Amino acid sequence: MDADLDRISSELAALVREKTGDPRPAIGPLTVLPGHAGLSYAFDLATASAAGPASRKLVIRLAPEGVPIAGPTDVVRQARVMASLAGTGVPVPPVLWFDNDPRYFGRPFFVVGFLEGDKLALGERTYNAEETALMTGEAMRALAALHRLEWEPRRAAWGEPVSLGDEMKRLDNLLDRPTLDPKVVGRAAELRERLRRTIPARTQVGFVHGDFQWSNCLFAGTKLRAVIDWELSQVGASLIDLGWLCVFSDRESWVGLEGDGLVPTHARPPEEMAAMYQEASQRTLGDAEVRWFRAFAGYRFGVITAFNLMLHRRGKRPDPMWEDIALSGPRLFERGLELLG
Repeated sequence: MDADLDRISSELAALVREKTGDPRPAIGPLTVLPGHAGLSYAFDLATASAAGPASRKLVIRLAPEGVPIAGPTDVVRQARVMASLAGTGVPVPPVLWFDNDPRYFGRPFFVVGFLEGDKLALGERTYNAEETALMTGEAMRALAALHRLEWEPRRAAWGEPVSLGDEMKRLDNLLDRPTLDPKVVGRAAELRERLRRTIPARTQVGFVHGDFQWSNCLFAGTKLRAVIDWELSQVGASLIDLGWLCVFSDRESWVGLEGDGLVPTHARPPEEMAAMYQEASQRTLGDAEVRWFRAFAGYRFGVITAFNLMLHRRGKRPDPMWEDIALSGPRLFERGLELLG
């Protein structure tokens, strides 16, 4: 690993020299950051220019080596998405550089500013009910701002819309595998058919973060500082994001994980969050529509869980975290059926 870090540091120095014009930039040690769709490192950078010396903390994310560059591994697309949101009501890290050119690191990369922040989830600190209500309001306003943006002028960065039907077909490709653990899959097929029979005929199309949950929101106190990890972003049914965040705030969807990372201890109830979103977005949503997207979010994460557990157990993508999350797999599908009532 040290050899890899030395190589990346050397390649990073060459990149910085080219981008800043400083022949001797000072680059601090690389610190590995958590993540599953790429390799992320924080580092301190000091450069000199005609305006004088400057120092800042940055993050570089590299695509994984030896895998197709598509979807979550397309880090350049993620950088373009974040750059397209600069100056909007959606706070994102400042994007400095990105490229697909293999002469830099042998793979795609992006460099963004490092933002200090706490997360409501993951036990980084304890928040009380009043604080979580303020933080939920911040998240809902950012989500509403994202969904209000016109997607057509930014389609070059985001791509073409994905329908709910196509979204379900993507999940079919993960679920319809004989190698999945049937105990985890549980009533997934039953929930899938219920979702298909009740799919909303019309829903607002807009930007979708795709993984809008508490671990991807950075707060300074109770103020939202940035929304991170845009690898699942797309243009589609915007309420996918609301349903997703509701799942990660719904204690009835989980087995043994509430208050321990996935569901913050004082998370606001999903019904309250939906009301806050409607106020922030000035949209009126039917209860059945909100429940459908909450059920769909549970189905989506349940399928992803079963699939990633299979990859872990077969040694293709080892990550013991999925053994713990998989305890909630059957419950996610059952909860979805309850919501559809």
